[in-house]
Amino acid sequence: MAQYGGNDTFPELAELVNDGSGRDAGSVDVPLEALFDRTRYLGNRHVRVTYHVAYDDDGDSIAALAPTSTYADWLPAGSNVFYVDVPSVAPTDVLLIDCSSGLEFVADGVDDQSFVRIVAVAPNASVVVPAGASSFSELRNSRFPFSISTRLVAAQSGTYRIKLQGKTKNGGVGEITLYHSFSLRVVHLKHKP
Repeated sequence: MAQYGGNDTFPELAELVNDGSGRDAGSVDVPLEALFDRTRYLGNRHVRVTYHVAYDDDGDSIAALAPTSTYADWLPAGSNVFYVDVPSVAPTDVLLIDCSSGLEFVADGVDDQSFVRIVAVAPNASVVVPAGASSFSELRNSRFPFSISTRLVAAQSGTYRIKLQGKTKNGGVGEITLYHSFSLRVVHLKHKP
């Protein structure tokens, strides 16, 4: 038996053993080597680090956002903070972002809408809205779950803050409230040079 740790290559194809293959170790060496090579290649290029914040409250409201027509952050409610800081991000690193919660939208206008989105505050303080990071509803005076999944390819080095924002649109006074549970998870795929 020989030890094999894999080469830093990613073979596009791997030979498969079939019924006509010989019944010896040589018949499985090539496919296993390809598997080990791919594993080494991927392992040398990505490190997965997960950052997560979650709240589960038996009460009704976790945090409310005062009526606003421009995007605003949910402020801390007690010990609840609705953001995740991801340190040591480098250009070309990938951040996979998932956020879910219950949302209550109370408004009195006919055309009122509620909007929520995930933003990333880059190290230079610019705000980046990843593609597909927004959700909206016209369900006035109701509760509903929302879920946002998106990804961001970093353009700068440093710490990124991923956070939830919301706003109301059209009509009079409206309020958006997070209720029961909140989850924000960021998986950092770090490129290894």
